[in-house]
Amino acid sequence: MKDVLKILLALFLYGGLGPLLGMVLATRRSWQRGLFGLMIFMPSLQPGKFMMMIGSIEKYRGHTKGYEISLIEVFAIALIIAVSRSPREPGAPVRKGLPPGTWLYLCWAFTGLLSIVNAWEPTYVLMAFSRFGKGVLIFVAAAVFLRDEKDLRAALIGLAASMVLQGWICMKMRYLDGMFQIQGWFEHQNPMSMWAYMSACLVFAAALHKDIQGRLLWLLLAAFGAAGLCVILSVSRAALAAYAAGAGLVLFLAWIKGPGTRTTVCSILGACGAVLVMLFAMDSLNSRLKEVKESQAENAEDLRPVLNRQCKAMLHDYPLLGIGWNNYGIANSRPRGAKYSEVLEEWDASRGFAIVDELYWANPLTESLYWLLLAENGWLGWGLFLMFAAATLWCALRAWLHGGKSLMGYVAFSIFVALAICYQHGTVERILTQTKNLSHWLMLAGMASGMEMTRRRSLALQRRVQ
Repeated sequence: MKDVLKILLALFLYGGLGPLLGMVLATRRSWQRGLFGLMIFMPSLQPGKFMMMIGSIEKYRGHTKGYEISLIEVFAIALIIAVSRSPREPGAPVRKGLPPGTWLYLCWAFTGLLSIVNAWEPTYVLMAFSRFGKGVLIFVAAAVFLRDEKDLRAALIGLAASMVLQGWICMKMRYLDGMFQIQGWFEHQNPMSMWAYMSACLVFAAALHKDIQGRLLWLLLAAFGAAGLCVILSVSRAALAAYAAGAGLVLFLAWIKGPGTRTTVCSILGACGAVLVMLFAMDSLNSRLKEVKESQAENAEDLRPVLNRQCKAMLHDYPLLGIGWNNYGIANSRPRGAKYSEVLEEWDASRGFAIVDELYWANPLTESLYWLLLAENGWLGWGLFLMFAAATLWCALRAWLHGGKSLMGYVAFSIFVALAICYQHGTVERILTQTKNLSHWLMLAGMASGMEMTRRRSLALQRRVQ
């Protein structure tokens, strides 16, 4: 009965509230900006605050354990309708077609659905397709919304506010609650740290631009510092390196575009802030590094390559479409996945562990996003995902080259940096499969696609004038 009520609520949200809200917002651009600011703020909230699950399988570890319903997607529907019904600016060409990258994303999602032919649990494939397929709404909404710098400022305000909030939450958990690896309001510390360093690139780039003044400047700087704090308190070495690399590249852009007082001051303050943050959390970082060192000394081989060998075995057996989207957690564990579980069991046996079948009924998942895609979606799904990722980078790069020294250009470069680092991070973390990071990633990728649409629109206007 509870799931029936959830289904009825989902139908009302997606088919009623979303379109109705879109109609209301169609006449007010300021309201549309407020809604997108709320959307980009929402991934920092606790999952139960903006989403629910239908048909939940509580003990399953995979992309999803049910059919997810997210308010971010509902608001995306509203924003798409609102923008499509908004009055067109005089003299501006009509935007035709879907945002760049949309078809690639849909092809990837439908290819994942095709893997149902090999799936050991077809229902789990439908759950993953429901989740990732609906994600296209978020991507399209971000792309069609972002048109000018006023829109961009609304997004930056929402993003910066969420980062400051998360910083306070992490501080409370560390220094009042006495927790060690802080995860904030995220499912795990790794998703939080990835969200933090990706967001940090955007707010830092905007803060370095001369057009950002007053309270917005201080908000962005506070958000950048809060992101650094979140990364440090998550005790994630990869995220710390990503945060430093992203900040360094953004700062490098500011220097080559024309160094000034703000760039110099931000460089000095950034260095001082990094020292202070490190002092606050150095004990946690040292403890984590010691733990990792002891683990490496104890085990000749890390667990991650072993799990990747499981993926390789699945890819060998199902090369085109994979073993089935969201089915890795079944295939790599006993009793049904005994063949692939033996890869892990042999590794444990080589380390002197006794092999008891019951201990291998819920084996861990590979941490590599790309090996997981290869195992579940095969070469076809993996290739389409890479094509979509490349398209998002291409859009951000072209927007940066077109935007130049403008605020849009600075943020476009920061999105390019954030996405590039994120995709590299995917080799060791499968974070983009998690609900909140998926939404955040698609909003940033959608913004890059929207900037590409703006570039094309600008070129069309220039041709019309000539």
